Amino acid sequence: MGLREEKKAEQRRAILNTAAALFRKRGYEETRVRDVVERLRISEVTFFNYFPTKDALIMAFAVEQHDFSIASAKREIERHDCSVPDRIRSLMRQWAKSWDSDPEFYALVATQSRMMTAPQGVLREKALQLYKQYERLFAEGQKRGEIRADHKPLHLAEMLEGMLTLIAGNWAGGWWGNRSDPLEERFMNAVTVFLEGCAAPERARSRAPRPGRKAG
Repeated sequence: MGLREEKKAEQRRAILNTAAALFRKRGYEETRVRDVVERLRISEVTFFNYFPTKDALIMAFAVEQHDFSIASAKREIERHDCSVPDRIRSLMRQWAKSWDSDPEFYALVATQSRMMTAPQGVLREKALQLYKQYERLFAEGQKRGEIRADHKPLHLAEMLEGMLTLIAGNWAGGWWGNRSDPLEERFMNAVTVFLEGCAAPERARSRAPRPGRKAG
């Protein structure tokens, strides 16, 4: 990256960081483009060279979240020191922890961008990329005999993403009244049940309680 590109990237990052700080302090609706440019001491023309609207800021944050998830999934695919189910758990935990670190802000991004309910344009493209990474993980798990082989990997990826998207959407929208329960806890409870259902038959039997013994 040349010096010109570095400066442009720095300016874009500064705009995003300033907008995020204002959203946290004042809320999205109460923050204006004018507030961002005044704090940065730049012109509105400069702002609009990077972001055509205030909504474009939210979309940029949503894209960054998708990129984070995609990069995390790729790292888990490259790991070979643990089982695929353990890698899926690790991936879900990373996603949840990132949102739990700043719940109000990420809930704002999720609801304003509609990334959980109706992703469009670049967000849809990013979501499809994430599906493909999940598909690769499930396919590997089937080859290793860790994941049941009677469903297509892409269908398993769809089930997992659908389940977690609903949970994250409920969490972001305050469906249960508040976000006091960590998203990580909700995710991991759901992932545990899901992976038990995805286990290859022989592995599921090995974990089942023996006759005459109590489960536990």
